[in-house]
Amino acid sequence: MYYEIENAAMKVGAETAGAQLKTVYSKRTDTEYLWQGDEEFWKGRAYNLFPIVGRAYKNKYDFHGKTYEIRPHGVARDNEFILLDRTATKLIFSLSYNEETLKAYPCKFIFYVIYELVGETLRVVYRVENADTQTIAFCLGGHPGFNVPFHPTGEFEDYFLEFPEKTAVEQCLLAPSKLVSGKRTPVTLHANNRIPLTRDMFENDAVILANTCRSVSLKRRRSRRYITLNYPDFRYLGVWQTPSSSAPFICLEPWTSLPAEEGKRYDLETKEDATVLPAGKSFEARWTLELHE
Repeated sequence: MYYEIENAAMKVGAETAGAQLKTVYSKRTDTEYLWQGDEEFWKGRAYNLFPIVGRAYKNKYDFHGKTYEIRPHGVARDNEFILLDRTATKLIFSLSYNEETLKAYPCKFIFYVIYELVGETLRVVYRVENADTQTIAFCLGGHPGFNVPFHPTGEFEDYFLEFPEKTAVEQCLLAPSKLVSGKRTPVTLHANNRIPLTRDMFENDAVILANTCRSVSLKRRRSRRYITLNYPDFRYLGVWQTPSSSAPFICLEPWTSLPAEEGKRYDLETKEDATVLPAGKSFEARWTLELHE
């Protein structure tokens, strides 16, 4: 099922399949900002990642002494959510553990995805409730894709990422397998803390950034229109488009954790950047998308 919310500035739509966004539309400029999916490049639009981010080594991980097999980005993207509540400007979706999720992720949980419009900002909340009798562990992330270009004219290379503050940004390098290599390298920011977008930067899949100021804007040269992703509760930013392609989109992905390291099957409970949640407790992580027009 598909549902929409709107206010004077924006219209946002999402579906119960994966609680995935389907549209982020500006009424002011008649602009669709969200990538609309295309089998040629990437059929997704905005996956919600739970309980892992990226790939596990050989798609397997350990938990409480047992080994489990799981798809990249986890179980949320492949499951049907329930719409719990809806107002004119807010949608609340939920996914509870079931027979199928327990095969890949042996924890009892309720995962909420909440979308809310406030002016020209879309607020997104991920809430995890531990419905188990024991501690659970998980990772969270967003995977929204944005049209580039989103202006009526211009090319992909006209766009750049800009951080509001200068920090010692690092890139977490990937192995040829697209798993994390365990190595990091400093990122040289251009003037005004910018990273120009080029096609070849995605030759080895995603660019994973650490030590950012947890806010990034997607801008175009000689334009005042741009979007800003704020991700205060997420340690990493994944930047991705289909490698070696002319894909007209880019994903800006807030992640609480990294994918698996090459050659290492991790234990989810002791994974360095996993969230560990005691029985009966809940956890929230938030990101926002701001339109500047």
